[in-house]
Amino acid sequence: MIKHIFIIIALLNLVGCKLIQYNSDPNVTANTITFAKPATHRNLAYIWLPTANTGNKVLYREAFDNNVANFSKKHTLTNLNPQAQTVFNDFIIEQGGAFDTNTGKLNAELIQTAMQHTFNNITAEYPSVDTLLVIHPKETAIKVVDGTANWHGVEQHIATIKSVEFRSVISLAIQYYAPESKTYNLEIGLDLHTPDLTDNSKYEQVLTHILEPIVILNTATK
Repeated sequence: MIKHIFIIIALLNLVGCKLIQYNSDPNVTANTITFAKPATHRNLAYIWLPTANTGNKVLYREAFDNNVANFSKKHTLTNLNPQAQTVFNDFIIEQGGAFDTNTGKLNAELIQTAMQHTFNNITAEYPSVDTLLVIHPKETAIKVVDGTANWHGVEQHIATIKSVEFRSVISLAIQYYAPESKTYNLEIGLDLHTPDLTDNSKYEQVLTHILEPIVILNTATK
């Protein structure tokens, strides 16, 4: 199917038609994440680091949050992000901001304290929550070969007539913050297309991959 799309678009280019971008969903190719303790609840707690508030990362964040809202309904999850994010942001503001004024980088010690504060606040109301998902969006450039891109555990496609090109992509560096156990970190690709705020299921495979270890998903709809 993808090959046919590329052929059609190439023919359109030959007759002077505008090249259309094939906005494919990211397909997860990474191995399933396995924790020693399986998920026991449906309360999803996650936050974005302040790095998600800059440039076009804001739109990817919005697209991701839209997908989470749809995913939560599908899997009967309680989405605690609005509450957790407010607690985290308020704490950061009270401390004068997240970035070191001398280096311009995130104040790692303050971020760590804010994560602990947020975790304590959420678990006081939702004791079943044992992990806070902390997300840091990252932008980088990757090589796309014959319209196919593979990076950080995902595969995605674009419509192109070039055999090799470089594209800017967004990945998510994720920390599974659990104060009482070993912290787990990973990086997963998210998107090489411009953010689509109208598609609420584009990141379904990515969400299943990163959330399955910490919340119970409806197996009939996975």
